[in-house]
Amino acid sequence: MHRLRAIFLAALFLCAAAVSEAADRAQPVRRVIIVSIDGLMPATYVAPDVHGLAIPTLREIVKNGAWSDGARSVFPTVTYPAHASIATGVNPGVHGIVSNGAFDPLGKNQQGWRWYAEDIRAPTLWDAARLRGLTAALIWWPTTVGARAAAVVPEYWRAGSEDDVKLVRALATPGLLDAVAARFPAFNENFTPPALQDEALTDIAVHAIETVKPNLLMLHLPRVDHEEHEGGPFSDKAKAAIEVVDRQLARIIAAAKDAGTWSETALVVLSDHGFARISRRVRPGTLLLDKNLVTYDQSRMSDWKASILATAAFAYVYVKDPADAATRKTLLEIFPPLQHKPDSGIRRVYRQEEIRAKGGDPAAFLALEAAEGYEMAGGYRGAHFAPSFQAGTHGYDPERPEMLASLLIYGPAIAPGKIKQARLIDVAPTVARWLDLKLERAEGKALAITLRPR
Repeated sequence: MHRLRAIFLAALFLCAAAVSEAADRAQPVRRVIIVSIDGLMPATYVAPDVHGLAIPTLREIVKNGAWSDGARSVFPTVTYPAHASIATGVNPGVHGIVSNGAFDPLGKNQQGWRWYAEDIRAPTLWDAARLRGLTAALIWWPTTVGARAAAVVPEYWRAGSEDDVKLVRALATPGLLDAVAARFPAFNENFTPPALQDEALTDIAVHAIETVKPNLLMLHLPRVDHEEHEGGPFSDKAKAAIEVVDRQLARIIAAAKDAGTWSETALVVLSDHGFARISRRVRPGTLLLDKNLVTYDQSRMSDWKASILATAAFAYVYVKDPADAATRKTLLEIFPPLQHKPDSGIRRVYRQEEIRAKGGDPAAFLALEAAEGYEMAGGYRGAHFAPSFQAGTHGYDPERPEMLASLLIYGPAIAPGKIKQARLIDVAPTVARWLDLKLERAEGKALAITLRPR
């Protein structure tokens, strides 16, 4: 027995030594650029010819980098929860950014989103980098208003007017937007929150790469998502937006080369979710109004026993008083039977234990997933069913194939190969391993990315 244990320990020692020796021989990754192309579907780079896409940069990344044919997103598959998970390595139920819009049942927040970094309840990559003395740049990354980094341009808007530019300038690192505008003549024309162009955001990234030279840069490019909502996945305008973003990736790589940092950089290109075509919308809140679970004072809701928070093809149902057994009973009488009815607009109803198991909001009583071809509408008044204003959406269960996110990793140190069984919560631990950052609460695991030898 003693001899067997000695052999086992010796084998473990030899394995550890081999891993350590391989790490010593590998090229170092000292800088990471994460580019989120909102809504980019893996089919974009897995089968570009099928869609007639001119994407030389993504083709090069697939040929000589590491890539996944689909990474698991989060529950629900929407932008803000996913981006917070990319930044923290934990699920939405842990980091607290459980939806795009802020929970606001009485409508007092005037359609505010979850913009503020202080609301993230888990350590972020940029915080971990700062604690280690490294620099970070955050460009239009969701939930970064108030984030502490060397360069910050947070995603934020309010009125959709020209004043939003002033608002973002006030929230951004002082002088940064003015410096970018002085360098790139078309910047001011393209930087118009919230409907801004990916070229403007890449202008900021290029400037940051070449001047700040951050150890970590996180950039969110939203235009592909916008066009997929408007025209559906792989519509003509969506394909044009994909080709634009491919050119922006080339600019980012060129900037790192010009800055002299490319040799030690890993470029992570990913998305937050996939996309599906839709044509209809369902408004589950009307069912709460029918059962007197919400109260209106003329045109405004004045009180509620249960409320709906809808995002894309997904909605949470909340109970105001957890001890209100009557309301809970009514909700169970309303919603679970609908998932078995054709043309109900609801594909699936998740109860609290299922929500928690999937990493969703533990405070929600129920979660509703729209049926295929449907999205969820918010509010409690108006038609229960109606044509959708959009042609595509997301938010469905992350296990559905069309909701898979993109993930590619490229750089001088990255060996080519396929990334298997990737999840968005695995991105932060992978970056943390490369940059020697501490993310002790991460639920994800570092991906098995092979580094080239020195």
